[in-house]
Parts: sequence; structure tokens; C-alpha cells
Amino acid sequence: MQALGIVFSDIHEWSIGALTSNRTVAAIPFAGRYWLIDFVLSNMINSGIHKVGVITKSNYQSLMEHIGSGKDWDLSRRNGGIAVLPPYGEDNRAGLYRGRLDALLRIINYISNSTQEFVVMGDCDMICNINYRNVIDFHIKSNADITAVYHEHYIDKESASHSVLYNKEDGEHPDRVTGVFIQPWYVEGGTFNVSMNTWVMRREYMINMLNNAIATGKTHFARDIILAESDSIKIMGYEHKGYCAHINSIDNYFRHNIEMLDGEKRSGLFYNTGRNIYTKVRDSEPARYGEFANVRNSLVADGCVIDGDVEDSVIFRGVKIGRNAAVKNSIIMQDAIIGSDSRLEWVMADKNVVITDGKRLSADEKYPMYITRNKRI
Repeated sequence: MQALGIVFSDIHEWSIGALTSNRTVAAIPFAGRYWLIDFVLSNMINSGIHKVGVITKSNYQSLMEHIGSGKDWDLSRRNGGIAVLPPYGEDNRAGLYRGRLDALLRIINYISNSTQEFVVMGDCDMICNINYRNVIDFHIKSNADITAVYHEHYIDKESASHSVLYNKEDGEHPDRVTGVFIQPWYVEGGTFNVSMNTWVMRREYMINMLNNAIATGKTHFARDIILAESDSIKIMGYEHKGYCAHINSIDNYFRHNIEMLDGEKRSGLFYNTGRNIYTKVRDSEPARYGEFANVRNSLVADGCVIDGDVEDSVIFRGVKIGRNAAVKNSIIMQDAIIGSDSRLEWVMADKNVVITDGKRLSADEKYPMYITRNKRI
């Protein structure tokens, strides 16, 4: 069974603007040593998908360096492999793409020149460990035109306004999608079938869909296809029952990183048998702990130097925490420096941040403090 993978690296950058001012969504770090794109690429290679196109938009230079030849995900191949697709396609469309469907229209030649029978589309801001083979099998068995992957869970009002929600049929075909709600700002919160922004369809069906979109001026996949045609085409819903995190706000990003301190949730994401999560290999030395270091319930990546207290925190690669410093309930990203005698609680420090000696920074669990990259305090 052959499938083509399409990855959208930056489709929802507006929802987490502070983290994407200098990087694409795909390049946002997660859980100490990973980038968001690592999860969708790992899911694809673990599912036997060996040809993947990554659609870019802006700020994608570091992403290209991270991906490289694709060898860290076993995607450095003579036939297939990984391709970084720039935001300007071959159809002479002006400007950056205006939506998911518009982005696909710009790579229609890439899709048409591929030979795989199926296409799996996925976003980088959806963190999970899923076997796409099961989704494709479900797609074939249900004879669907499009299969939409969703996760049933509770979301609050803010998350609902950034999500797509599905209603399913109650009768003879309980997996068929019969209603679609796109970013429903009026939802107060509750348990819903939340789209994971992952879809499966046959490649020939996608090509026909794109050609029709060209003829009719359609540009948005969820609005112009999933919503507008849910009555006329067969859209089936596939439920993913494992761990799922949607990075659609700064608060969600902070919360889902801290969730990785929970052994059960961490195991559900990283330790599925035969479905490892891969990232770019860096030849860093192991973390070093000084004589007075005290680390409790935290993730500490390689290359760190810890001389202070760290509790309930996620510490990324190359971070230095000075003597008598205390970091609690915080996220410290790559190569940041926390000076001696400093105190941080509910703080998220981006890459290369420097907190000088003796500083006191404190916020609240619901409103963590974010310090932009390269900032010195």
C-alpha cells in the first residue's frame, strides 16, 4: 500500500504568533529535544510512507537545516524521500497561499507527478503518535471519498475558536461526518469530535478536487470542501484514541510541554512499540550536574549544565543554570542561560535568552510569562 505524505509546516502560525515571529510552526521545539515537525514525519515513516512533501510558507530556513536530507527519519532515498516545497508554486499565483487548498493548488504538479495511490495530509501543530496505515485501511473499508481524523476530548472556548469540530451520523453509518463547525467562537466549551487536521484520500480524487477548485475559485479546504460538500461527498470520521495535543495557543504550548512530565502521557506519545519519534541527531555531551544541583520531576536534555534547583520543568538542549538558581514550573529553551541566584516560576524562556544573576521572575499557571528569543534580562 503506497501513500504520499503532505505536511503543512505553517498553516496556523497566526494562533501562536509569539513563538512564530522568527520560526515556522514546524520548527517550534517541544519536550526538550524535539521539533513539532518530528512527530508527523515520524508517524509517516512508521506507517510506511516513504515520499513526503513539506509545504513551507515563511521563516523556513532553520527548518530546511533541521530536515536536511531526511536521513534522521529514514527519508533520504533515491526513490521518494522528502522534498521541501516553497510557498510559490508553478501556476504563477501571486503572493503567499491563502489557505490549505490554495497551498495544494501550488504543488499540483508535485502531486500529479507522484505515483502513490493515496495521499495523507497532516499539520505540524498536532502532536500525536498515530499509525496512518490503520486510517488508510479504514478509508478503503468504508469506501470514503475523504477520511477525516479526529480526537474526542474536552476543549474550552478559546480552543474551540481555533478548531474544526465534526458531527457524526447517529443512524446506519455512525462514522459518517454530517456536520462541520469551523472555528466556532460561540462554543462555550465541552467534549467534541475535534479535527486533528489530518485527512486521507485517493491521489486521483485529490487531483480531480484540485482541478475543480481551479475552475471554481476555491481556496480553503475546510470551508470549501469539508463544509460545503459534506452532503454531496462521503466524508468518514476516524477516531484517534491515543494521546493528542493541539498547539494552537501559547498557553496550550506551555501546558502540553509540562504534560510531558506525566509518565503516562509521555509513554503514550513516545513509547509505542515500533513507532518511535525521531529527531535530528546532535552530537552533544550528556547533561552535567554540579555539586549543588537538585533536579526533581523534570526533563533535562543533553548538553545542559545544571548547578541550581530545577523542579517540574522542561529544560532544552544546551541550557546553563547557575549556582543557587531555582527554576520551577518553567520551560527553558535551547542555549538559554539562567544566572546564579535567580528565581523563575511559570516562565517560558525562548532560545538564547539570558537571565542575569539575581533576577526574580514569576507568573501564574494560567498566564505564564513568555520571554522572546535572544532577550537579555
